[in-house]
Amino acid sequence: MSKDWLEILKKYLPPRLGRAIGDAEQAVDKLALHIHLSHWHPITTAPFNQDLELRVVEADKILTLEFPCRKTNAGEWINTDLGSPVTIQPVEWRVWQHKQSPHPHH
Repeated sequence: MSKDWLEILKKYLPPRLGRAIGDAEQAVDKLALHIHLSHWHPITTAPFNQDLELRVVEADKILTLEFPCRKTNAGEWINTDLGSPVTIQPVEWRVWQHKQSPHPHH
């Protein structure tokens, strides 16, 4: 659905109400994006050079790594905390959910 009708409607509303509607619209968009990014995605769709939370299969169990990883332009995975390569075969990813890494690399 187009949002053009909402923009037209805002022109006829008191300014404070128009801003409140705009703020609510932004909050809904932000929530929808957060929900989408919090879901697990197939590893084949993992973006490059972004802190990600990864899941790996180990002993027939799916485990979530406790540190953020990044996929380099060369297609290798690095531990963001240490800045060092990790040898893993991740199966799923999502955007790193924590405010910051518990042990950031300096």
